[in-house]
Amino acid sequence: MFLSNLRAGPADPGHDFWFSPAAGGTATQSGTIVTSDSAMRLSTVYKCIKVISETIGMLPMHMYRSSADGKTRERERDDPVARLLAVRPNAWQTPMQFRTMMEAHRSMRGNAYAQIVSGRNGLPEALVPLHPDRVTPEVASNGLPRYRVKSANGVNEVTMVQGEILHLTGLTLDGYTGLNPIQAEREAIGAAIAARDYGSRFWNNDARPPFWIKIPGQFKDADVASNFRDDWQAKYGGNNRGRPAALDRGMEIHELGLSNQDAQWIDARKYSDVDICGLWRVPPHKIGILDRATWGNIEQQNIEFVTDTLLPLAVSWEQAVSRDLIVDENLFVELIMELLLRGDTTTRYAAYGKAIQDGWLTRNEARQLENRNPLPGLDEPLQPLNMTPANAAANLITPAPPRRPARAAALLAACVDRVVRKEVRILQAALKPGGSLVAAFAGHDRFVADVMAVPADVAAGYAAAALQRAQALHEAGHLSAMEPADWTETQVAALLQLEG
Repeated sequence: MFLSNLRAGPADPGHDFWFSPAAGGTATQSGTIVTSDSAMRLSTVYKCIKVISETIGMLPMHMYRSSADGKTRERERDDPVARLLAVRPNAWQTPMQFRTMMEAHRSMRGNAYAQIVSGRNGLPEALVPLHPDRVTPEVASNGLPRYRVKSANGVNEVTMVQGEILHLTGLTLDGYTGLNPIQAEREAIGAAIAARDYGSRFWNNDARPPFWIKIPGQFKDADVASNFRDDWQAKYGGNNRGRPAALDRGMEIHELGLSNQDAQWIDARKYSDVDICGLWRVPPHKIGILDRATWGNIEQQNIEFVTDTLLPLAVSWEQAVSRDLIVDENLFVELIMELLLRGDTTTRYAAYGKAIQDGWLTRNEARQLENRNPLPGLDEPLQPLNMTPANAAANLITPAPPRRPARAAALLAACVDRVVRKEVRILQAALKPGGSLVAAFAGHDRFVADVMAVPADVAAGYAAAALQRAQALHEAGHLSAMEPADWTETQVAALLQLEG
């Protein structure tokens, strides 16, 4: 990237008219000339590009540093690239303006370029957007891309190599240059432009069909007929449309009526609009086409818009930045997509509650997602009372005991119930003022040995484990809030293991 100081030139956008569009275009079967700029004057194209580019532009882009084992990560704020992406990419653009513009270039032309301006230390100092029409990618002899960048006058040209250019591509067939979606679908866009222009002419005539005038007799010559038409147009055309006409000499006006082409124009426009939306995978309701929209399918279409349209673009951004701007392999960037999938308040809070209850989200992490400051004591994950780690569960849960006579099973159930009922009373007594878990469990091992008919050492091990569990729950503040059934469920399994 240090070569940029030698080859790139100044970072002042006023130095060169870099955003000047290139001339040209392709004629279509409809007779219209389609270019990226002429297509943008079509409202459907403009809306699609606007939806995609502004959505990508508004997403936060964060840089992270991964740990050596790759299991954890921390937000990186001080790296020069992180500041370019999150604070100020250049002297005149905000991060949203920069990403919106770059994404619009890619969506319109299949490629987006930004010059990487480096300081004397070789670190990136600015990202200067380049108009795609002025950049020509090439393949060097070593197989790496290089870029010929022309000035607006088409005379001056500079060659830049990989590392001096941030390059975003759309669909590409050669791995170097993205396909221009507007040129790829120029016939569909050309037909839409032709339909728009036809509608403009139709409405410019007050949406009135053509007519002819019947005049008794005949004109003296062609000049008289021409003068009559010109005079009629001057009196009742242009700004005088709708003015009542005064007829004499038996003249009659006959309207020709709407043609099938006129009658089907609106339907044709709707079909064309939906077809163009499909080019960028934009749901029609995003640009105001609500013919088939319902509350149910709009929600699903919004999800599909994120996963099928925006997510590939976001991944492309992340990987392009890592390739062209980041040297440290432990650094990476992410476009934060969660903002687009946030539900309403009730839905979000229900999801947070479930995540906190299951133990994979802390209460402070949930507060952070809602842009709230953390609170003391809310950084530790909670563990459901009826769940244990997989390695601990093996010590409590055993295979089902062998089948026994009904009477023996009934007696065993009665013994187990007797033990757990006493333990519930022990816990209730220990939670009273002045109570003690250690004192409450004193002598419990002898009771277990007598009731369950097990050796003293086995009963002592069970009683010690029960006390340890009760102490852990009490220290965590859960014991006082738990129901008897919550304690019983685990202890029954442990008592059945003793019997086995």
